[in-house]
Amino acid sequence: MSETNPQKKQDEIELGLQTKDSDRNNQILTVFNDQQDDQMQEEQPLNQQEYQEEPSMASIPEEEEEMFYPYYHGQNSWLISKLAFFHLTSYQLFLKKHVLDKGHKIGEKHLPKLSPWEDLQETVKQCQTAVKQQKVVTCGNLVKIIFFGQLKWVCIGCFIGYVIEAIGRNVLSIVMSKVITCAAENDRESAYNYATLLVFLNLICVFARHHGYNLSMVFSSKARMTLINLVYVKLTDLSAYSIKEANIGKILNLVSGDINYLEFVFIMIFQTSVCFISMIFGAYILWDRFNGPIGMIALAIIFVAYPIQIVLQSFNSETLKTSKQYQDQRLKLTNELIEGIRLIKMYAWEQAFNKMISIMRREEYYCLLKINFRTATDRLFSLISQVWSSFVFFIILYYGGYRKTMSVAEMISTIQLLTFFKISCVFMVSYGIQSIIHIRVSFTRIATVLNILNSEMTSLDHIQLKSDNNNEKSQNFHGPRIQLKNFSSFWTGKVTETTKPTLKNLTLDIQAGEAWAFIGRVGSGKSTLLSAFLYEIPAYKGSFKIDGQEANKGNLIIAYVEQEPFIFPDTIRRNILFGRPYDKVLYQKVLHASQLEADLTQMKFQDHTEIGERGTTLSGGQKARLSLARALYQQADLYLFDDPLSAVDASVAKNIFHMAIKEFIFQFQVQRNPQKKKPIVILVTHQVQYAVECDKIGILNDGELIAQGCYDDIKQSLYMINDELAQQLNNTKELKKQEFVRPQFQKRVKVRNSVANNLIGKEADQQQLITIKTYIRYYKFWNIIVIILVLCLEAGSEVCNNFYQRIISLFEEYQQDNDIDNGYYLLGMLTLGLILANLIKYILNTYSVLSSTQRIHQYMLKSLTLAPISYFDVNPSGRIINRFSNDLSLCDNQTNTVSLDVLEIVGNFFFALVTLAILQPYFLIMILFIIIIDYYQFSYSKKIISQLKEVELMQRSPLFDFLKKTLGGVIQVRVYEQQEWFRKQFLDLSNKCNLNSLTYYYSSRAFGFNLDLVGFIAQTVGIYIFLKLDLNNVAVLSQGLLLLITYNDGLQWGLRQLITFETQMNSYNRMFQIIDIVPEAPHYTKEDEQYPDFPKDGRVKFDNVFMRYRQNCDLVLKGLSFQIQSGEKIGCVGRTGAGKSSILQVIFRMSEIENDKESTLQISDLDIRKLGLHKLRSNIGIIPQSPFLFTGTIRRNLDPFDNFTDEQLWKALEQTDLINHVRAFQSGLQTDMSDVNSVFSVGQKQLICLARIILQQKKIIVLDEATANVDMKTDDFIQDTLKKKFSDCTLITIAHRLNTIADYDKVMVVSEGQVIEFDTPFNLLANSINSTTVDKSTEFSRLVKNTGDQNSQAIFDIAKQKQIRM
Repeated sequence: MSETNPQKKQDEIELGLQTKDSDRNNQILTVFNDQQDDQMQEEQPLNQQEYQEEPSMASIPEEEEEMFYPYYHGQNSWLISKLAFFHLTSYQLFLKKHVLDKGHKIGEKHLPKLSPWEDLQETVKQCQTAVKQQKVVTCGNLVKIIFFGQLKWVCIGCFIGYVIEAIGRNVLSIVMSKVITCAAENDRESAYNYATLLVFLNLICVFARHHGYNLSMVFSSKARMTLINLVYVKLTDLSAYSIKEANIGKILNLVSGDINYLEFVFIMIFQTSVCFISMIFGAYILWDRFNGPIGMIALAIIFVAYPIQIVLQSFNSETLKTSKQYQDQRLKLTNELIEGIRLIKMYAWEQAFNKMISIMRREEYYCLLKINFRTATDRLFSLISQVWSSFVFFIILYYGGYRKTMSVAEMISTIQLLTFFKISCVFMVSYGIQSIIHIRVSFTRIATVLNILNSEMTSLDHIQLKSDNNNEKSQNFHGPRIQLKNFSSFWTGKVTETTKPTLKNLTLDIQAGEAWAFIGRVGSGKSTLLSAFLYEIPAYKGSFKIDGQEANKGNLIIAYVEQEPFIFPDTIRRNILFGRPYDKVLYQKVLHASQLEADLTQMKFQDHTEIGERGTTLSGGQKARLSLARALYQQADLYLFDDPLSAVDASVAKNIFHMAIKEFIFQFQVQRNPQKKKPIVILVTHQVQYAVECDKIGILNDGELIAQGCYDDIKQSLYMINDELAQQLNNTKELKKQEFVRPQFQKRVKVRNSVANNLIGKEADQQQLITIKTYIRYYKFWNIIVIILVLCLEAGSEVCNNFYQRIISLFEEYQQDNDIDNGYYLLGMLTLGLILANLIKYILNTYSVLSSTQRIHQYMLKSLTLAPISYFDVNPSGRIINRFSNDLSLCDNQTNTVSLDVLEIVGNFFFALVTLAILQPYFLIMILFIIIIDYYQFSYSKKIISQLKEVELMQRSPLFDFLKKTLGGVIQVRVYEQQEWFRKQFLDLSNKCNLNSLTYYYSSRAFGFNLDLVGFIAQTVGIYIFLKLDLNNVAVLSQGLLLLITYNDGLQWGLRQLITFETQMNSYNRMFQIIDIVPEAPHYTKEDEQYPDFPKDGRVKFDNVFMRYRQNCDLVLKGLSFQIQSGEKIGCVGRTGAGKSSILQVIFRMSEIENDKESTLQISDLDIRKLGLHKLRSNIGIIPQSPFLFTGTIRRNLDPFDNFTDEQLWKALEQTDLINHVRAFQSGLQTDMSDVNSVFSVGQKQLICLARIILQQKKIIVLDEATANVDMKTDDFIQDTLKKKFSDCTLITIAHRLNTIADYDKVMVVSEGQVIEFDTPFNLLANSINSTTVDKSTEFSRLVKNTGDQNSQAIFDIAKQKQIRM
């Protein structure tokens, strides 16, 4: 090998570290110069195009940093260095010197590079190819792909390492027997020769074991990440419908729970694979030692544990499946709680969710108790098997008449051999059986996901789909670009004669360059029609052609703006580009057309502003326009707009319609791409004033196209079918096209990436160091008496074990004294004591671990439901759900095993050292040597390994986040054909995770090897000390040799388990962070009892209200003051981002008002800060902009607390016009809503929210743009229902649709967090009662005029009639 001096490499790194500071100082000047360059670029002509790749969403560094350790593990290292793990030890010492000794904490930047051998790309590619070759993926296929595919050489290396160790350990037994025999015969020279062979074999075993283990950890990490990528690739191939059918909770649990647990399972499976070799060698040795088959009895006895293991683990297999089902449900509910937390708090439903999740967790907990108690019983028979099996064997030999006398050499070497069998056969087979069960269960679940049939839109008429996608043929086709003939669609792939189609017999011809508007009532099938164009419905009948050919996915470039926009938690710019190259001219045009420029100028970091998860930092209108900008940037052939105009105010909607649709798509895009056919726009809208300006209008009713064509074509037929809608269309049809005033381009100042803000805090910044306080806090969940009992029982079991060995070493004296029966009696009592001590210890430890984890979960859940909404704004949901999935799963499944390993192995080691010191006082020198060196290694390795594990666990959150984001935006990913781009991001994140895992594993391996090396040195010296000083004392020599050969076997495992326990404390620490969230104001207070009938009326008074969403943020409400009388209907309007929704935030106390500004907010003359949050929120009704429905039945969604009877629920459904729709379901109120979109449309979901209001009879009701996504008639229906049922209630409506609030008592106009106008609608529109048209200059009148002359006159007339009635 070509090598580089390691010292030279060290010097290079140190020189690099010294120059980093000076480089960083120069960056300020660089940023300044960059900004000057940008200013010059900004001033260049717009027709000059720039193409520039944007960094990926998944991993966007704020600034490029020089690598701290710019090498990969083993780069330029000697072969001998790799054999002895010196290259790994040198990296540990490097971290100690440059990070720990300087008081820093190890982070991701301190990791080495990823070596080509560790890169997952080729492994994932090969495995993906193998999966695609299978028609149906089975558990066996996955085993073949993972174990015997791309990773087979790693598997072979593991196997060879463990085989060499197994052979070496068996030969050790023979050699040790020879040493003791030679000592008994006083053959000093032979004894020394065999001792030297013993030392050599020990060394071989140490090297073989560690290299085998190292390769198994490499396999584990790569296999785990490969499986996650196989699942991810499959998910990105699926339609949104298929993913919902597959159960998102199950998918999340599979990735966070099952596949993560396989990490541990994959490591253990290889050690199990060599147990048969140990059995063969062991059988031969025992046959030879006891002169025939009688020796095999020892082997047969120890294997009695096998049937016990198999029975226990078969029970566990079934219980595990049940446990996973409860875990899936719990995580699905927890995910819904986190995703919908804002509305859950407004509804005051925290307790309902807490109860549902707790029920699932309790069932899961019972399953875990059963699994762990069975595993503890298995451990009991496995861990002390060398004691009870040797005892039974010796009893059979003596009392069966096979042996009257036995030599100590035979007995001691047999115990040593059985001790090895205990680890390599019994214990590892126990782990192996558990591992095989986990692999089978997890692989079967993974195979289930990989076998999901994608519900791609398939024709039920069995039409032969043409695969001819010849672009030239498509370009030359001059008929309709899109053609539907007798088209019917179904929201299920299993269509029977009774299945009701969602779209019925549609016939449409859509030409290139046409703009179509589809209108209709709620639930008429408008969004389903868009889903059909997206190929997102499972099945259809009839003909669907594009350019004269049967529609195949990919014929058209499609852009889609959905009703509930998919926003990535990243910068605004990257949300718009969505994987496309950056084209400066196009990008600026898109910002202008989508009306985002004004918003960006108000943001400190402009388009580099980071958006919170689910777009928490943006208003509803800004989200809609961001999604629109993304669509426009695609330069698509077909634009599908699902009512984006309803989410913005009237003037912005008008600008968008003209500038984005009329000008950008049909003018700018056509000029930019003259060789392409003209694009098509399909607009689903409830804003009918824009429908009449489209080329064609389609009217849907109950899934049928009842009219289509230009306005004049449909006018007459519409009157016959739907008089109200016809009148509405007629009123909005302009005779003269209004002159459109175009907003000016707004010049933006460039902002560098290096100063972009961070809304989402880094997880590393929130981590706390593990201290003694962490352990004390954890063990407070235990009972102090139980802790003392467990420690005493462990000490007792070690004493029993050492006395057992002592009696065996003195057995020849019992034979000489003819007192063999007494000797066997003592051995029997010690064996029984050992079994009882361990049994009680296991029961107490298992119960305490699981009950403490259960209590921690309950505290976490309670704390999460009481957390302020700002917590969810700055913490990604993936990070939070990771606490309830990955961290909790690790603690549930591993804490018990790890804590017992630490207790027993470390306890065994120290008792062995004490015994060795008693047997041979000179060995105290070596004991001192062992303790000093091991303590030094442990002191720094513990910090390195635990901090590396912490970094590794933190890296899983971004991976999990990315998966969740992809699931949430799968339609967008498919529509924009960004699957490969997303897969690449996911693979990059996976490689990061792999590097983190391997760095942690390598460090723990170096630590383990170094410990064993120290132990080997002490062992070697100890053997020669005992031979030199105790050659004539066979009893002392034999027990000393047995302890020396076995004492160090588990030490490195025990100390690494101690470090693992500390890293698990990181998981507990992260869960404690959830528990420690500073809660929002109390949900229940003593004052609640003083106001049982709150609120007495609906009066609301804001007095100088200031509010900001989070500390260190700008004020959102700035001295807001107004008063609403009881029963008044108030409309709240204003530009997007003016602070309208913020008013609702403070009414519900989602964000508290400022205390230092003398702000007060009173409801019914009571300062709402005196009330508990539950009392306040449960007495205010809300219909939100995005309706919230959760998993469960329709009944549970209407009444989660079971406060109402079925009769009351049916009555509420009747009053909301949903009764017929719900009765059409076979299960009625008990209909499952797991896939809610196939049960209700968006508008019908709003009616469910209205039904909740009707049931609860609140005195104050707020509507947060609640009718933006419903048609005019449904809007009128909701408004009429509220006015009739709640005539004496206060109604506060945030509205973009001004017709809705024209007959309200007052209109409030909000701008920049202040009320600028507050009066009756008429007073804001007219100068006097005699006015016949809008003649007053106000902000409200400006907004009204922007809706068009006819519509503004209609609003004026409604407002005037209201004024006259007053």
